[in-house]
Amino acid sequence: MENGFVKLKEGKAGVLMKVKLSDLVEAIEFHSDEARSFIHLKKGEIYLISDEAIRIAEDDDHDYPDWQKEDVKIAKDYLDNENDYLSLPSQYEVNEHQIMEDFISNLEDEKIAGQLSISLRGKGAFRRFKDNVILLGIDKEWYQFRDERYKEFAVEWCEENEIALEV
Repeated sequence: MENGFVKLKEGKAGVLMKVKLSDLVEAIEFHSDEARSFIHLKKGEIYLISDEAIRIAEDDDHDYPDWQKEDVKIAKDYLDNENDYLSLPSQYEVNEHQIMEDFISNLEDEKIAGQLSISLRGKGAFRRFKDNVILLGIDKEWYQFRDERYKEFAVEWCEENEIALEV
């Protein structure tokens, strides 16, 4: 990632782009309720655009600090040229809860699987699950499993959107 952006290359057909898998996964992970990631289809860059930058860009008279100028400029371009941007999938589309359930079902130790299964119930499940993974000493296994699932998801998404991957 260079200056927070992923450089894409236009393919031979003029439509197919190329993106580094690790950078795409990172951008999907940063996608949140307050900010969304997009690929600019003409410039070949990935941008994280915050809802705040969008609000400022919509209200042109709004005063904002210098450190936000670049973000607001990108948000204005997005508002003016939405067809030039492709939204990256959100974390909800990735469904990390399902990834956690799949991880549990792949565990050989039934006692650990049971403890983690209980941690997924109710409010605060994500935090409890991650805390328990650390307490149980299987955090490396969890993050390796999670990262692999994110990569699989990103590969499928790229295939659907005709974006070539650089591994």
